[in-house]
Amino acid sequence: MGAILLTASHNPGGPTEDFGIKYNAQNGGPALETLTNLIYEKSKTITTYKRAEVSEIDLSQIQVTEGQLDDGHSWRVKVVDTCAEYIQLMRTLFDFDLIRKLIERSDFSMCFDGMHGISGPYALEILGRELGVPE
Repeated sequence: MGAILLTASHNPGGPTEDFGIKYNAQNGGPALETLTNLIYEKSKTITTYKRAEVSEIDLSQIQVTEGQLDDGHSWRVKVVDTCAEYIQLMRTLFDFDLIRKLIERSDFSMCFDGMHGISGPYALEILGRELGVPE
């Protein structure tokens, strides 16, 4: 399991070299090059693809939407809360209680700069709500 990301900030490859496709593994990080090379080789054998006309899917709601194609094949779109999933993973890697104790110390200070990237919402959730760092 993993996720396909359509991105303008990484992996140039489109008509103007400002668009790429990235595959992240189940842990949220980039897939190993051995896997992405296999995916790329397989993609070179694609001769046709199918398209589904679907009604608008509300991406603000955690949900699964399913449907059928005319030929009987099914499709499914699963909307997930990436922040919640990421925090769940981070809790298995880091001791949040111990980090919170460090942050609460009077001799500790920090500054976070998300550099206008996607990390902003994750920082608000982890640093702000989970660890109590004031915005």
